Amino acid sequence: MASVVMRFADASALRDVYSEQLLKGRAFVPDASGVDELQACELVLEQGGRTLSLRAEAVFVKTEEPGRGIGLQLAPLDAAAKAELCAFVDGATASSPDAADLSPPAAAAAGEPVEPDPEDTERAKTVFDRIRGLSSVEQQRLAAHGTMQERIVLERTYGANVWEALLSNSRLTIPEVARVARKGTLPRQLVEDIAGHASWVAAPEVQRALLANPRSTSAVVQKVLRALSRSDLQLVPQQTAYPASVRATAKKMLGG
Repeated sequence: MASVVMRFADASALRDVYSEQLLKGRAFVPDASGVDELQACELVLEQGGRTLSLRAEAVFVKTEEPGRGIGLQLAPLDAAAKAELCAFVDGATASSPDAADLSPPAAAAAGEPVEPDPEDTERAKTVFDRIRGLSSVEQQRLAAHGTMQERIVLERTYGANVWEALLSNSRLTIPEVARVARKGTLPRQLVEDIAGHASWVAAPEVQRALLANPRSTSAVVQKVLRALSRSDLQLVPQQTAYPASVRATAKKMLGG
């Protein structure tokens, strides 16, 4: 059976694809090839040296830019397969949507087991319950001025509705910016806004997110590539997670 490989630079990118695509029984693999429309295949997820295979069917195949890649419909997952997928995505934190966004205590960083704090768990539930019932105006206001925990829950709950307001929040962290920058449905204007923010585009996480985002224009790609060191730029043509046009632009810049 043919394989379509989807590689992830980090766990955060994997979690985003999981919540936006895999949970809905589908996946789009940019710049992929090797299967025909309606052909049965397997989707191979790769991240951090680990792999997981899922049965799928190619329902969309585009061989040319823009939008080159393969759209897959995943085969139904039984309970065991769902559990395996969750474990692959988030490991021990699969059942907690916010756990991966919180910095671990010193004991956990040292490899010692840490019991979850009941107060933290209850506080997270309270924030989720409060945010879930916000009006559109309240969502925008909180996204622009809220705390990190509020911003995380807002983005996970309302997605595209709050991206623009989140990007206007002066307390937004680099990992949060990178998470938004990875969104394949992010409006091009917001992609350009992120690329226009000097401190954001200087961060490797944001650079990788923008280079991998199919919504990044050639101007955005060139701006990001110019921000890379020579050694980092030399690695770009080898990164199959980036669209072919990005890799070609990097080769051209290196040749110059």
